[in-house]
Amino acid sequence: MPITLQFGMTFGGRGGSIADDAVRLENLGFDSIWAGEHIIWRHPMHDGLMTLAVASSVTKRVLLGTSILLMPLKHPILVAKAVVTLDHASNGRAILGVGVGGEYPKEFIAMGVKREERGPRTNEAMQIMKRLWTENNVTFKGRFWNLEDVSIEPKPVQKPCPPLFVGGRRGSIPRTALYGDGWIPYMYTPEMYRDGVKQIEEIAHKAGRDPSKIQRTLYAFTSVADSFEEAAGWSAAALGTNYAQDFTQLVKKYPIVGTPKQCAERMQQFVEAGVRHFILAPSGPADKTKGFAEIYAKEIIPTLRKWNA
Repeated sequence: MPITLQFGMTFGGRGGSIADDAVRLENLGFDSIWAGEHIIWRHPMHDGLMTLAVASSVTKRVLLGTSILLMPLKHPILVAKAVVTLDHASNGRAILGVGVGGEYPKEFIAMGVKREERGPRTNEAMQIMKRLWTENNVTFKGRFWNLEDVSIEPKPVQKPCPPLFVGGRRGSIPRTALYGDGWIPYMYTPEMYRDGVKQIEEIAHKAGRDPSKIQRTLYAFTSVADSFEEAAGWSAAALGTNYAQDFTQLVKKYPIVGTPKQCAERMQQFVEAGVRHFILAPSGPADKTKGFAEIYAKEIIPTLRKWNA
């Protein structure tokens, strides 16, 4: 049977024009554009939702998602309101991807949030936002937030509400199964992904949710070059700086790196493991990564669509 695949790409908006980058990615045929964020990080980053708001004003077709928004550092009412605004501005193209963060403790210290509370805070926030998007006069009694007869208007364009995706690693599995509309793991192998899908299905079934309605997405760092060694070197250097650890060996396990043919073959392994929507995050020198979108659009994505037609 043919497999329907979607392909998205991130853009950081750290330099150049956010609007120009968004138009370029849409014109290249990508299905989605994604913006990550950190409030405090090792390099400059814009706010994710504000970046997507700019993109919404110059695009007409692509989905616009956060990959990811650090939910435990935000108030769910304010996030719910901002996402509704983006959903209206884009005529129903918003996706909210959330995660718990924690890899940079300074963020949590600065925001006055305990790192050990990030999971339960996110669980509560996801429940609150879905209710605010779909109900009026919401009352919620939780550990972190208490709402009494709260409504936000207008309601989203998308019905019942914008998709709420869950990013992260192993901890994202139960959160996705219980509260999410989609799964965005990162730093995963195909084998890990296949096992994660199975776990999500089991947990969702037990909770009375239909796992077939949970979208299967993958966030993958990627680097494309004339050889595997060159691409892996670019990616290892970039990721090592971002995450303050040695990626010399990890780059051979998690990111999608190599020649266009090697990248397509690795992505096909993920397709066979269950991925249906790729979020590609270029990693490497700035003068090289800007060209990755064209390589994917012209060489890699057409190959994958042909293989799965």
